[in-house]
Amino acid sequence: MVLSFHIRHRRFAVRMKHLPDLKCSSGVTLLELLLSLTILTMITMIIGQGIHIGMNSWKKGDHETVESQRLRILSGRLSQQLKSAYPYTIKEDNADIVLFEGEKNSIMFVTAMTDLPFGGFKWVRYSYKDETLFYGEGILPDKKFLDETSNNELDIMDTAIGEIVFEYYNAEDEEWKEAWETGSGVPGAVRVRISYFEPFQIRLPLAAELEEDTQV
Repeated sequence: MVLSFHIRHRRFAVRMKHLPDLKCSSGVTLLELLLSLTILTMITMIIGQGIHIGMNSWKKGDHETVESQRLRILSGRLSQQLKSAYPYTIKEDNADIVLFEGEKNSIMFVTAMTDLPFGGFKWVRYSYKDETLFYGEGILPDKKFLDETSNNELDIMDTAIGEIVFEYYNAEDEEWKEAWETGSGVPGAVRVRISYFEPFQIRLPLAAELEEDTQV
């Protein structure tokens, strides 16, 4: 009887020896849980940062698209007006002078592109200063237009333009100039640089035709 009890006790001890260590097993599971939570947190942070970067890129791209469209509209309008530029003359000090005046950051000329149903001419002036573009126009003939085209009388057209630079082509000298004085006729072409856009040239067809007629 006693022998049988010892045998059973020994077998139980052997079985208990081969059972897994519950304390050790519980520690490994907790470590794995902590590692999983850490990895999950890192993945969540990476995904969140990626979404944030993506949203900023989308907003920046959308802003650049709107800005590019705005500058294209401006350059298109200016191009159409200059292509219709006309060597309009007025009397000043008993002399006929052509209304065309150009500086590095401003330009004034007469264009045949008007909204009037019967046609005609109008003067236009663009003037740029401190990222602000000023604009003015008026129907000709107008005896007071020289006073009306001062910067104080012009309307603000845009307040967020990085740069506008004009250059003027002198066909006689075959060179580009930074300024064009009133009374010097009309340049053969105007080169314009608006903000980060590539500079573009606008040929003045009516000026070229007038020069050909004069030479003949």
